[in-house]
Amino acid sequence: MKILHVAHFFYPCLSAGGVVNASYQIARMQARDNSVKVISSDACKERLKFEESRYDVDIDGIKVDYFKNISNRFKLATMLDTPIGAIFRIKNQIRDFDVVHVHEHRQTLSIIACYFARRYGIPYVVQAHGSVLPFFQKEGLKNIFDKVFGFKILHGASKVFALTEVEKEQYLKMGVEEDRIEIVPLGINIEEYSDLPEEGIFREKFNISKDDKLIIFIGRVHEIKGLDLLIDAFKELADSESDVKLAIVGPDDGYMDALNLRIAECDLSDKVIVTGPLYKSEKQEALVDCDLFVMPSKYESFTTSGLEAMACGKPLVLTKNNHIHDWVDGSVGLACDDDKMSLKDAMAEVLFDEELSKKFGMNGRRLIQEKYNWDMINEQILNIYESII
Repeated sequence: MKILHVAHFFYPCLSAGGVVNASYQIARMQARDNSVKVISSDACKERLKFEESRYDVDIDGIKVDYFKNISNRFKLATMLDTPIGAIFRIKNQIRDFDVVHVHEHRQTLSIIACYFARRYGIPYVVQAHGSVLPFFQKEGLKNIFDKVFGFKILHGASKVFALTEVEKEQYLKMGVEEDRIEIVPLGINIEEYSDLPEEGIFREKFNISKDDKLIIFIGRVHEIKGLDLLIDAFKELADSESDVKLAIVGPDDGYMDALNLRIAECDLSDKVIVTGPLYKSEKQEALVDCDLFVMPSKYESFTTSGLEAMACGKPLVLTKNNHIHDWVDGSVGLACDDDKMSLKDAMAEVLFDEELSKKFGMNGRRLIQEKYNWDMINEQILNIYESII
């Protein structure tokens, strides 16, 4: 098959969050046996740079076009690309593909790609990655986008991919027919977790005692991630349990100053370690050394870092704002209310009940092997492509 992916951020812009990793992993897997191209932009926190051409860049067998944005600042403020040359290049190339896969549809590149896909009869799928409904930030802009472009993009898709049943309901609210909605979760590369780092490396690097219970958060340092709630809940836990530490791992996405201020106000500077972003082996070192993974988001459709923790045999604690809380709770971890005492109690229960923690860790590792690995998910996606071509 000839497959075109549309992603307004793409590898190596990992600081943009889990969608970049998901689109990269899907395209990388497909490139093993198919001809795969990605159209993206040079937008990132710092604009991507290229030694030679920005077109047909080879990324692990994927050919990528990184269109130049007229204004990177405008892109980061509005999420809309201003890609120079995209219209003519996409118009001339899109008929070469059998299917188009759009990641996060509220972007200029998706407007262009979906328009020409409809015009030339090329089937396309949309994977919103948790952004089906307009909410939380820039709601006004999102509503305007939907009225002008969004509904047409969604309703013109041969299939849309929902990460969970909750997201499926969101597509239904946007008027997408149920028979065009497919549940397609995220996953991880299970082979990357077959040979984990030795224990103790992360703890030694950040001067964390082996006797301390270590809680870890991995994700963007952004307001939506609920880090204010996490600090407040951890404060309650640290006041009653002295041998606990919290590591916050991830790139700053506009909330780092507020986070550091809250840590200082709670007098937790000696208990909370803020590492910045960690990738690949360094992230695995952190997961191997933790006792608990926590994701206290105000809204979360999925959590790839939670899957990575499961692959390392670690239990989870999530707020019920996370769409996957229904299968996490009581199986691979606990789900709690969006409340500091509820979060504190859930963290304490998992941390200090070794039998429960071990059970959750074993269940999580098994679930990754059975359901949440990219090999199985990629096969599902390719079968969906085949059904619409």
